[in-house]
Amino acid sequence: MNNLLDISKLTKKYQTKENEIVALDNISFGLKKGEIVSLVGPSGCGKSTILSIIADLDHDYTGTITRKSHLKYAYMLQNDALLPFLTIYENAILGLKIQKTVTKENLAYVDYLFKLYKLDEFKNNYPNSLSGGMKQRVALIRTLALNPDILLLDEPFSALDQQSRLLISDDVYKIAKKEGKTVILVTHNIEEAITFSDRVIILSKRPAKIKKIIEVNFKNQYSIYERRKDANFNYYFDIIWKDLDTNE
Repeated sequence: MNNLLDISKLTKKYQTKENEIVALDNISFGLKKGEIVSLVGPSGCGKSTILSIIADLDHDYTGTITRKSHLKYAYMLQNDALLPFLTIYENAILGLKIQKTVTKENLAYVDYLFKLYKLDEFKNNYPNSLSGGMKQRVALIRTLALNPDILLLDEPFSALDQQSRLLISDDVYKIAKKEGKTVILVTHNIEEAITFSDRVIILSKRPAKIKKIIEVNFKNQYSIYERRKDANFNYYFDIIWKDLDTNE
């Protein structure tokens, strides 16, 4: 098995009082180590449901998911979900405590990330004293501290202002590329999907099917700012926009 995981004929159905609703219909794709993949599609088409199934949080589906053994997942959500009664440092190492993996090496990595994101002087502050962008950086540190094999990003930048969104998404992209992290991003932002990803999977409206998978090839692999300037950017944007537009 060359991929970290392979999804085959994934189908998800919900039963209501009136009828059966098909949310996902025959979804199949693979995920390679170190690859960044974005899922885009109309609201409510099941993008977040796919993440939950991949993370083994939802078992009510048909189809198969073949995984490498001992994969670790970590979620980063739109809401930073920081606990207000803990300092931001305590929030950052909370996952390590829950998993009982508080080691010198892991704590040193957390310290490195705090310095990298210029938050080290705020370690003893509480979340209510931080800006939205700073809180999301803490959420990122908490996620990366777990050293996941697959990083699941469910619209983690959408609640931020444009400047913070660009800065933090660039931070995540550079960390992912530098450390060879495997990432799945759910986003409604076409520009973000293009500049952040190696592949973009376009989903139809519900019941979600894969309409198209776009391979994204830019010369620059290390900065979303530079990727945005690439001559092929508009080409990718037009392809994705056309397919999304026909589904609305």
